[in-house]
Amino acid sequence: MTVDIWIEIFLVAIILILLGWILYSGGGSRQRKLQQEIEAQREELRVLKEANESLRNALGLSDEGKLRRHQEIFQFIRDLESLRGAIAGSTVSQKVLRSKYGDVEGYELLTRIMEVRPNIDPVVKRRIADEILVGEAGRTIMKALDKGATIERAASAAGMPLIVAKGQIRRLQMLGYLDSRLKPTELGRKAME
Repeated sequence: MTVDIWIEIFLVAIILILLGWILYSGGGSRQRKLQQEIEAQREELRVLKEANESLRNALGLSDEGKLRRHQEIFQFIRDLESLRGAIAGSTVSQKVLRSKYGDVEGYELLTRIMEVRPNIDPVVKRRIADEILVGEAGRTIMKALDKGATIERAASAAGMPLIVAKGQIRRLQMLGYLDSRLKPTELGRKAME
């Protein structure tokens, strides 16, 4: 009998040892692997941050460079707003633009405003110009006109009074977004995207 008890105790001890070994080795190795992965990710993040900082410095995007770039973008936006106001009839905006760019109007003036700022990405310039000069209402009007709608229906689709829609259409024509037949030009089609 005592032998049977010792055998049972021995077997229980072996089972407990095996169970402890399975739990410790399985959980411990997984935890070590995850910890190593976390450390590797942290190291990679540190390397990427250093590379990013060195690229910023190489591209001249220091705080002073960022400020200059932002000032250039703000001036570009101000010129576009002045162009929009000049087309609407603002004599102050017309004088400001004439003093900066000479006696050009409409599409030529827009082209000059775009060319004056070579440090701004051309895609960014085009998107900003489209947003300020065309906007969502202008896109809606151009889409409606492209589908063959009348000016009245295009104004209704854009949710604006007819007189305001006519002013918008006039601006879009002057800037080269719409042709004389009220169909979007290639520039207009890009703005509708």
